[in-house]
Amino acid sequence: MSSPRNHRPHFDLASSHAVADVTAELLRRGWIQERTSERAALWKLHGSSAELYVPHSLRRDTLEWEGVLNRIAAPAKEDSRDVERAIEHTNYDFMRFRVNASGDTIPLESAATVINSAYGMIRAAATASRRPTQRIKSYVKAGDEIAAQARLGHTEVGSFVFPVLLHIDHPEPLEQPTLEGVDQVIPESDERRVTRTLAQALETFERQIISPGIDPTPRSLLPVVYAGGTRELLSKVATALAEPDISFFETSFIWAGAEPANQDLPRSIAIPADARGLITSSARLLGNSNQDPLRVLVGPIIRIEHMKGEIFGEIVMQAPGPSGGRKSRVEMRVRANQLGVLHEWMHGGTTVVVEGKVLTRPGHYAFLEGVAEPQPLSATLEGAE
Repeated sequence: MSSPRNHRPHFDLASSHAVADVTAELLRRGWIQERTSERAALWKLHGSSAELYVPHSLRRDTLEWEGVLNRIAAPAKEDSRDVERAIEHTNYDFMRFRVNASGDTIPLESAATVINSAYGMIRAAATASRRPTQRIKSYVKAGDEIAAQARLGHTEVGSFVFPVLLHIDHPEPLEQPTLEGVDQVIPESDERRVTRTLAQALETFERQIISPGIDPTPRSLLPVVYAGGTRELLSKVATALAEPDISFFETSFIWAGAEPANQDLPRSIAIPADARGLITSSARLLGNSNQDPLRVLVGPIIRIEHMKGEIFGEIVMQAPGPSGGRKSRVEMRVRANQLGVLHEWMHGGTTVVVEGKVLTRPGHYAFLEGVAEPQPLSATLEGAE
């Protein structure tokens, strides 16, 4: 039998996320799954008569979703919105795009511009998170797939805030290392890499150009590019600030509890409208350059290997190699006397930067030529004009 004309079989990611999030919340609250069928799973709350059917096709923002939240909240006499917030704070990175307007309302066109700019910023960060670049010649498909998952939340009463949610999956548990001298952490998710890149790019631009109020130069913009700033991202910020009713554009971040976040990650970056000239000229500079800066790797360290007495150790950075693959890793040699701080950076989730030439090896991770000298992303600001 042929498929219906408009039938497009595909994996329902939104439904999968909703079911997984509710399942985790039920387990946390002491519910037990009694049985499951092709359509739903039956859950019962231990020590009570409460029952709940969770459809396998559950999606957020539907009547079924509201019903499930109400049934979870009822035994503890909670509000269903509190249950939803608990799920969101555990499983979603929040990006809050806020603007200040001169009156009690904002023109619909201005609001639409802000939302469009927010999506454009996320999309640009998703591509830049694969590899730092001054301008985006073509958007990366893997990045676009993550940007497409972003959801607009409920606007907040009393202010022009547009919350955008990006789902963060619970990481797979680490395999226990079997070799002596091996230390490792859970890799960063693709989704967190996007939100982190956006946050660090905006913060670096604010610290490097806006706060000191200096005219941008190719050299002073290098740290911005390393952090994930691109012509396209800055152009979207400038577009939002061009609206006559907007006096500033603020982006704040709340990091999902499902994945550890470095305590130094930005929480809020506000850019005033009178900085639009600096933003526009920065975007123009990034667009005029004919070549990207020296090849750099940017990302967290996820594995360290070192045998006692050896003068070199090896680390693995979670950063795309030349192929730009979805799960790319790059190995590199480091000096043993730097390993102490590298362990601290790895377990603290510090974003590091490494410069050099990356070589590919069939069947193995890409490898950085020579001896690497990793430094924190924040250190790239030092000494720049």
